[in-house]
Amino acid sequence: MANWCELQYDMLEVIAQHLTKIEDYVAFGAVCTSWRAAAANKKKNFRGIPLWKQIPCLMVAAKDENDVGDREFYSLLENEVVAKVKLPKLKGKRYLEALGWLLLIGEEGDMSLLNPFSSGPEISLPNQNTIPGYDRYEPDAFIFVEKFVLSARPSEAEEEEVEDYVVMLICGSVRFLAFWKPGDQSWNRIVLRVSVYSDVTYYNGQIYAVDKKGNVVVCNPKINGEARILATLCDRFWYLKQLYIAESEREESLLVVTRDNFPFFDDDVEDREPRYGTAEFKVFELDLSAAGGGGGGGQGQGGSWSSSRLCLKEIKSLGNRALFLGHSATVSFEVPSNGKLAPGIKPNHIYFTDDCWLGYGATAGGGGKDMGVYNMETGTVEPFYHAPKVLSYICPSAWITPNF
Repeated sequence: MANWCELQYDMLEVIAQHLTKIEDYVAFGAVCTSWRAAAANKKKNFRGIPLWKQIPCLMVAAKDENDVGDREFYSLLENEVVAKVKLPKLKGKRYLEALGWLLLIGEEGDMSLLNPFSSGPEISLPNQNTIPGYDRYEPDAFIFVEKFVLSARPSEAEEEEVEDYVVMLICGSVRFLAFWKPGDQSWNRIVLRVSVYSDVTYYNGQIYAVDKKGNVVVCNPKINGEARILATLCDRFWYLKQLYIAESEREESLLVVTRDNFPFFDDDVEDREPRYGTAEFKVFELDLSAAGGGGGGGQGQGGSWSSSRLCLKEIKSLGNRALFLGHSATVSFEVPSNGKLAPGIKPNHIYFTDDCWLGYGATAGGGGKDMGVYNMETGTVEPFYHAPKVLSYICPSAWITPNF
């Protein structure tokens, strides 16, 4: 019987170059070391990789309480579950996603980075208890972190020099910003906090965050970790809303997005569950060039930019972009003009998953029900995932951008 592991490398490359689907690629690289080496040359040997590295797919929540780490991945391109991956390291962990990497969080505050589509090593991070002020917030380590982003994808080499990327967290009961760089022995905290932070993104070398009062701040964690306010939304736009921040289709600009998924409770019902569900998004554009490009501009009283409101204006269209937001890092995806390159992905639409912490924490079975796709032109919501309802108290279904 032939030993498939002994196939010549050139032959393995020829086989790999015919792969277009994610499940085939994952299975190919899992055969043995030589097959994984052929799969590792992604740009050359996997025709599907350009799209799969850009378009998020849905990482479906665990289906029962006896979670052993197995996960299904639903593709908008294929309109079906395209991969079932065994991820035993997810067992007993909570996780968040950014750039295809998972931040794994244990009950004791231990944290690490894991690429679920790679056999590379898990990257250990300092424990939550090294975050300045950690003990002041009576933390439940399992739910201490609400969001995380990466400035760049980490290398997966076993032995690397100190790499140039940053891990940024929104954490604590008052939702402040903290960051870590390779080589640091502990977490660092961002100085400025006007209100509870809602979302954070990395753009053009700097970190931008938006809080629940509509303040947009900028900081460069590689310099000093200090932040300043760039702009502020009028309270009639942010009140009782979830806010997100993402890249715009225009250069030197960002988008601030509001979502009306704040939960409501019926006071006259005993053991009541919250009522919530997304019906509307509003999008505002922040002109960074008018705000000093994030690096200049005068500051008024309280650290806010004196003319900041002039930099934010409501827009009615995302142009050729689609947004993916929810229980993961917010993604702004430029939809190719040729629909054949990204079938199933619609420009000027917002794809969202359930991230209403106040809602699904008090809902029987947990969260995950508030998912859909919002049409910016018509203001309507449609479902995109028709599988049986899968709920979770700590890890609802979330977007993940595969990184092979």
